[in-house]
Order: sequence, then C-alpha cells, then structure tokens
Amino acid sequence: MRSKFLVKTVICATALSLVAAGCSRSDSGPENAGTTGGGGKTTTASGAFGSLNDVCGPGDAKGATARGVTDTEIRVGTVADPGFSGRPGLNQELFDSATVFTKWCNAAGGIAGRQIKVDLLDSKLTEYRARILEACQNDFSLVGGGAVFDDVGQKDRLECLLPDIAGFVVSTQARGADLMVQVVPNPLDTLPVGDYKWLVEQFPDSVNKVGALTGSLPSTILVKNQAIEGAESQGMKVIYDAQYNAVGEPTWAPIAQTIKSKGIKGILWTGEPENLAKLEIGLADIGYKLDWIRADANHYDQKLQVTGGGSIANTYVRSTVYPFEQASENPATQQYLDLYKKYLPSAKAKTYLGVQAFSAWILFARAAKACGNKLTASCLLDESKRIGSTTWTGGGLHAAMNIRDQKSTECFSLLLANPKGFTLPDIDANDSIFNCTDGNVLTLKGDYGKGTKLADVGKSISDLK
Repeated sequence: MRSKFLVKTVICATALSLVAAGCSRSDSGPENAGTTGGGGKTTTASGAFGSLNDVCGPGDAKGATARGVTDTEIRVGTVADPGFSGRPGLNQELFDSATVFTKWCNAAGGIAGRQIKVDLLDSKLTEYRARILEACQNDFSLVGGGAVFDDVGQKDRLECLLPDIAGFVVSTQARGADLMVQVVPNPLDTLPVGDYKWLVEQFPDSVNKVGALTGSLPSTILVKNQAIEGAESQGMKVIYDAQYNAVGEPTWAPIAQTIKSKGIKGILWTGEPENLAKLEIGLADIGYKLDWIRADANHYDQKLQVTGGGSIANTYVRSTVYPFEQASENPATQQYLDLYKKYLPSAKAKTYLGVQAFSAWILFARAAKACGNKLTASCLLDESKRIGSTTWTGGGLHAAMNIRDQKSTECFSLLLANPKGFTLPDIDANDSIFNCTDGNVLTLKGDYGKGTKLADVGKSISDLK
C-alpha cells in the first residue's frame, strides 16, 4: 500500500458540536475580538491567491448599495466561540483567518477598491443570537464564521435578510437555511460515502461487525445517525450503537469491554480526538485491536497522538483539504501559511477550519467584486453560487465543492493515524490526492429535519434586495 508520512500535525476541522469541534486554542484565550481592518490602501501586494487571479485589488466600485456598504468600505461580521470559558479559544481560527485575509486583501487594494472592515463577533457558545442581532444592525454579510449553537439565531438572521458565506454550520436549522452558502457543503439530504465504500473493500471481514459511538448531544447524534445510514448503504451492518458522556467518560474500560465482548471489528466514531484516544487506550489495555476506526476531519490533530501515544492504531480520518505538510507541493496551501506568517505570526495557522474559513473569504471577495457598483445581498448570493459553481477549491486549498447546488462533494482523501503522525493510504486517487469517483455521494432516506426558511419568518426571496 502506497503512503507518504506526515508529521507534526496540528489540524482540527469542521466543528459539528462542542464535542465534534475539537478546535480550541487551549493555550490562549480569545484574540483579536472586536473590529479589524488594517492593511491601509497600498496596492503593492498581489491580490492573487493560488490558482485565482485578482481576488483582491484596486478598483472604482462606488455606492451605499446595502447595509454596511459605502463608497469606500464593506463592513461584514465573523462569528466564533473563542470566549467560551469552558474551552478558551474555541474556533479562534475563524477570527484568525478573518484577520489574515482582511489585512492581506486591504493591502492589495481591497475589493474593487473598497476596504474590508470585519466585526469579530464572539458568541461565547451561548450568545449566538445576540451576536446575530448585532450583525443585523451593522453588517452587510456574515463571512467565514461558525458557532456551536447556531440554531438559535437563524430566524433572526433571515428576518433581517443577512447573508452568510459560512466557514461551517452545525445545526439542522443552519445546515438547510436560506440565504446561506457553505464553501464545504454539509447538507441534510446527502452524505459522502466514498470512505465507507473503501473500508468495505479493504476490510470485508469487518462489515457485519460494525459499531457506532457518539457523544450524547443532539447534533452529534444526528451526524452519527447519518453515518450509520451511509455505512449500511455500502453493506456494513451496525450491531452496536451507543452514546458516551459528551465531556468524556471517567473510564473507557466498560465501553472497550463491550466492544470486545460483541466482537466489533470496525467503529464509526463521532466526537473529538482526546476522547477517541482514550477509547483506544482502553482497548489497548485489554488487548483488543479493531480492524479500523473511521473518524471525521477534526481528528486530523496531533492531540490524537499526544493523548493516545502508542495505543493509536488503524484510525482513518476523512479529509478534503491538502495536508499542510505537503504545502511545498501545493501553492495555495503554501500561500495560506505564508500569509499567516506575515500578518498574524502568533496564530495557529495549521487548522482545517481555518482553511475552510479562508476559502469562504475568497469566495466572498470574488462575488463582491463581481457585483461592483451593485453590491447587494441578492447579488452577493447569486454571484457566490455562480463563481463557486460545481468545482470550487478556494484557489486550490481543498477538493472540488459544489457551491451552486450546495451538495456534498464526491471527493475525499483518508489519513491513517499512527502513534507518530499520519500517512496517506492508497485510495485510488483520481484527482491529485483525492478520490472523486461517481457514486461517492449518497442521497439519504432518513428524516434529519429541515433548515430555517424565509417563509418561517414571513418573508420570501422577493424581499431580498
């Protein structure tokens, strides 16, 4: 099996809930809270990013065309939870990517000449609705943000007709909401299953002995239920379906023992790296080794190895971004790291979620530029979907995404965790490191709820200007 060794990984990824987020800055509190712009009006810096020319640059766009838009400025908001006292720095990378992009873009001349002013809206886990109400007063759009409990503000956002070019979304209400563009779509009705298909092919003896574990939170339970449907569609049989304490178990021995007694050979895991590592320690302590564990992208994180040490084995992490350790082979990833080093060197650049947020900012800038003198919420959303189309990569930061239809991507890669880091297993890649085969996305049959719609607040798309 062909592989490349990846070391010193410090990535965390899409936050599906407090448990699934795993994206805290535990070594520091919230940074850069408030409003940021910066970069001045110099035009010496290049406004190109990755494979995209002229993302930012000078121009002559004019007009107070919408809330937060003037002749010289576009004011937008980014939401994150770094002020949550229980996990200081939670999703700080969203603020960091907002700061880095804004400084770089403004230094390059702004968006068609307009400078970006970004409000960093700290929802502190429980204050999401309050931050949305603030954004409704001041901001043209939300860009590159995300919050754990994003369900509570969706109606308010739609009532004030506030677009969201999101870094990530969590709840059912947000995942299917109107006036929302996700750069890595996470819809309620489709699911990527290419990695499940690969596991079935690689480990045929395990398919009838699969278990599913998730933290006891509604959002992670939803994700787990979708994972079970996806896995079973590929021929797996889930015979053990359990929840663990969302903040972790006092001891993982009972769960490990149950896995052993049931003869489980593969685990569909929803959670965060530290808890998974502790489960793997529990399994190692009783001498039980699984054929595979399948985890989401937030487990591409050195905390898995730091916590689990030599117990980490056969853990496969689904990913859609280029590994940071391969940045020298991928210009967009290298430029992303270089911009962080230049504009915010103290920040943790190597985060999966930071990449998603940066991609959202690039899409926003290109759409806003295309709107020019007619920059309105309606134009922004239309241009985002037109420009993003069905092959959006953020200039090369990640696999191709279907922005136009907001559908799950067929593309995936896998990272195999071991005690020292991660390797890239052979997944029959057909697009760089990604497998983008037809049939890698499943249309779900289960009822997973619906998003918040304009009709829910007595509005329609015709109200959008």
